[in-house]
Amino acid sequence: MVVNEYILSVKDFSAGFEKDGKILKAVDGISFDISKGKTLGIVGESGCGKSVTALSIMRLLPKPSGRYLSGTIVYNGVDLLSLPKEEMYKIRGNKISMIFQEPMTALNPVKKIGDQIAEVFQLHRPDMSKSEVLSEIINLLTKVGISDPLERFNQYPHQLSGGMRQRVMIAMALACKPDILIADEPTTALDVTIQAQILDLIKKLQEECGMSVIFITHDLGVISEISDDVVVMYAGKIVEYGSTEEIFKSPSHPYTVGLMKSIPSFNQKRKTRLQSIEGIVPSIGHYPEGCRFNNRCEYKFEPCLVTFPQRKELNENHSVFCHRCL
Repeated sequence: MVVNEYILSVKDFSAGFEKDGKILKAVDGISFDISKGKTLGIVGESGCGKSVTALSIMRLLPKPSGRYLSGTIVYNGVDLLSLPKEEMYKIRGNKISMIFQEPMTALNPVKKIGDQIAEVFQLHRPDMSKSEVLSEIINLLTKVGISDPLERFNQYPHQLSGGMRQRVMIAMALACKPDILIADEPTTALDVTIQAQILDLIKKLQEECGMSVIFITHDLGVISEISDDVVVMYAGKIVEYGSTEEIFKSPSHPYTVGLMKSIPSFNQKRKTRLQSIEGIVPSIGHYPEGCRFNNRCEYKFEPCLVTFPQRKELNENHSVFCHRCL
């Protein structure tokens, strides 16, 4: 935020999907930056546009319905949205990699683990010999905490546990030592113990490789542990953006405040109900006029029903989109 050296800058970006001849915006005019070696957390409920943002950075919106509508996604001075496909192939999985949400569906069930990781090297490091590739894969599997890496090399995804499959996905993403790692809810399907191990692993590898990380989740507890900066999204819009310290110390958008109140506390009395945000997230294409949170907000007043709020800079590390920030 204060640092000017950004490795990735997303500016006024919108994306969506075509349905029945209409364009439905899933992400609408969002802007954020990530500095080298830092972690940006993107948080929000399902359907808020987190994963669409990640897929857009990778230029992987599903065809034929996916649409990049406006704005720029600039990596090291180059707008990824304007790159020819051939040039984007050289970046995707090489300079910018992604860990997908569900490793069981992301991995090919009929190909051995080793062969799937080897494909990354065949695509981006064609000069490497077979023995060099094998050695590098064994090294990667060891680095991500997989025991008996040579045995795992020859196994299929269904022979591994969920935690092991996620470690394989991390190994694949790190194969070419990327500048940016996008982790899209990488711990969602895992139990709490394995979640903690995966988070620790990502932090450790980030320190070793010096890469930037975009961490996507609905879990603010995870964000507090791993992120330097936070983007809070709701219904395709960014509603609050700032350093993790500022967001947790002084949440200023009613939606962010609601998310904070829903986090369990160690000091909470037993059998106390967690607070929840009343109402439901509007579906894509059915957003209310004005602020998109107005149908669930207890603080709304007339302007909230008419226009989406402009960005308010609370300080150099914190901004909010709210007519009546808290």
